[in-house]
Amino acid sequence: MNVKTYLGILMLALCIIACKQSPKNAEQNSQENASEVSTDKIKEEQEKGSADLGPNFNPISSEVAYYSYVSQDPPLARIFISNLDGSQTRQVSHLDSIGFHVEPKWSRDGKKIAYTNFLEIGARMMVIDAYGQNPSELATVTDDGFHMFTSWDVSGDGYFFFHWPQKGFSPDAYYAKDGTVERLTENGKTNRPQMTDEGVLFINQVESETPYVATKQLFDLENKKIVKDMPELEGEFIVGNHTVKLVENEDSTTFVLEDVQGNDLRELGTVPYKKVMFTTIDKNLEYVAYNTDFADGAEIHLLQVATGEITKVTKN
Repeated sequence: MNVKTYLGILMLALCIIACKQSPKNAEQNSQENASEVSTDKIKEEQEKGSADLGPNFNPISSEVAYYSYVSQDPPLARIFISNLDGSQTRQVSHLDSIGFHVEPKWSRDGKKIAYTNFLEIGARMMVIDAYGQNPSELATVTDDGFHMFTSWDVSGDGYFFFHWPQKGFSPDAYYAKDGTVERLTENGKTNRPQMTDEGVLFINQVESETPYVATKQLFDLENKKIVKDMPELEGEFIVGNHTVKLVENEDSTTFVLEDVQGNDLRELGTVPYKKVMFTTIDKNLEYVAYNTDFADGAEIHLLQVATGEITKVTKN
């Protein structure tokens, strides 16, 4: 499975990414050549402009984590952190020297970042501290399977993720804490379990892969069953007790704040881009972060809700 397929799965709820990488097995190249990719080469790639994706706000300070392509050949991605104005950018997943690092998720106390690392065989979940130290692997269901991190629990010690085996995309949701892994679903159609600040768990029920169609569902953790379909909850990433719905206009996109019951609360603003990706909001509901489409540079932008001002955290 090459990087195009990996990122197609990664962007399930948003779009299928047409990556610019070689059709070779990207992660095999990453493992074989990661040690040969010099700091100078990474700097050169970044100066040319590279895709920056998957913004995630630090819940306790004015920072955003994301992943960025640091090499085209071999294709590599690493986790970065920047201030909200794009300053003081630092790479934090460099001690994990192999693989394609994606979708960083801050812990609730802002001290750790979990992410997914796609390898030649499968994908593992990793965690590092906010300074890029102490990388370690999180829970494993199968050694060669694909694991993707999605949400910390309310305690901040446990985490929800989804996993599928090497042979075909058949994901199920899991919960891990203190070294114990618990399977939550067994239908082979569940991804992105996410917990609200109130401890309510939502999962995505995948109805179709091509085109991608999924419906959020309310999940009863105690009895391990789906309580209610929530088709009216349209935003992808739950933050606190809210999510952001996208309304695509003729030449722009409007962001609408939703509560987790699927009620539209208010418009947050409009940006002059279509096909935006990875849209999320900070815990204080002050900024919307989003990715522009690859045709628009695959940049990470922030929309300030109060003023409508757009800040480019990254520029490509």
